[in-house]
Amino acid sequence: MGLLLLFAASLVGCEKRAESTEGVVVLNVLMEPDTTGIWRKLFAEFHERNPGIQIHHVEGPTATDAREDLYTTSFLSGESAYDLVYADVVWIPKFAAAGWLEDLTDRWSPSEWDRFISGSIEGSKYRGRIYRVPTQIDGAVLFYRKDLLAKAGERPPATFDDLAQISQKLQHPPQLWGFVWQGKQYEGLACDFLEVLIGYGGFWINPDTDQVGLDQPAGVAALTFLTDCVQKWKISPPGVTTYAEEQSRQLFQSGRAIFLRNWPYVWPLSQREESPIKGKVGLAPMPKSDDGRPASTLGGYGFAIAKSSHHQDAAWKFCEFISALPQIRRINQATAIQPALKSFYENSPDPVQQAIYRVLQTTVPRPPVPQYAQASDILQRYVSAALTGRLTPKQAMRGAASETRLLLRRTRTSKGRDSHAFPMAQLR
Repeated sequence: MGLLLLFAASLVGCEKRAESTEGVVVLNVLMEPDTTGIWRKLFAEFHERNPGIQIHHVEGPTATDAREDLYTTSFLSGESAYDLVYADVVWIPKFAAAGWLEDLTDRWSPSEWDRFISGSIEGSKYRGRIYRVPTQIDGAVLFYRKDLLAKAGERPPATFDDLAQISQKLQHPPQLWGFVWQGKQYEGLACDFLEVLIGYGGFWINPDTDQVGLDQPAGVAALTFLTDCVQKWKISPPGVTTYAEEQSRQLFQSGRAIFLRNWPYVWPLSQREESPIKGKVGLAPMPKSDDGRPASTLGGYGFAIAKSSHHQDAAWKFCEFISALPQIRRINQATAIQPALKSFYENSPDPVQQAIYRVLQTTVPRPPVPQYAQASDILQRYVSAALTGRLTPKQAMRGAASETRLLLRRTRTSKGRDSHAFPMAQLR
């Protein structure tokens, strides 16, 4: 943490020197390394259009949580080095609750905000107010071997039962598994579980009431489905409990799985010339039960404005520029990241983008509570314990619900749910 403080302090000094030597407003933003060069080009183009404003891109670590720590440390220092926050969707409740972000709701009319996919706006909110302009959106896709399903006369699964039955019918492990996903104890496991939970008609945390739904029948059913994939039906390989995105993608792309739950980045990789499954892949929404709905965990980034910034109007000009369709298209072409603008898909003749758009319309945000990181850690531990046979699904959901309720009670003030009263230790 000491190194993070030194890093943040040095940025403050850089910002002041840049303003005094260049004679322009300098907006600092921390982002991942610009491996494609697209951000440098867009920052330069923005400066050409707005000569009095310059974007200072601070290249931070690749890991999302490491950049979150740097932002947090900078804000806690009392003199943040950043004007813009390139924010992951799960940062918004924490940063907004701490009072670090400017409320952007009234910067645009409702019709302007409606240009974005609804899930990306929901993921930019805290307590009904908008704190981020979404630029990229992510959502889970069910990839499937359309050649194998067509040969067997099967359609893409609409329900969890369909997924299990088709997998059992067509698989022949270890050469070909039925269903691969992310079962490692990390954030990806929370995303996977949330989709199944909502698919069974359940919920994790109600942010308005702090009600926890993990130990309700839908929560137990969701975890039972995932454990059955590994332990009962054996349609997922035993190693799935150690898989993150890349391990599951590699198994699927090598031709050794029928179904894969993963993010849209898999599509272009699966269609490379050297890919064994090129031309053999279909895309569909995640399945559901009879009582639920298809759900895709929302991911993605966008730009927020630091409340401590002295240049908020200049920062808003950049938000307007970077979220416009021409710039969004260029980011997509360079990075294959999915845009959050509806018009990108509605004007696209590409059937793959149309299929992804259908999936993105089912996106759901993770619980927008300031304690999300701790709540996710609790869920991951208990789901992993069930997947590895240390607890039954019912035991795991009871334990996860109990710890989550304790977490929410511990961070609630005596005056009620005060969004700015969470201890700093809880915000780290």
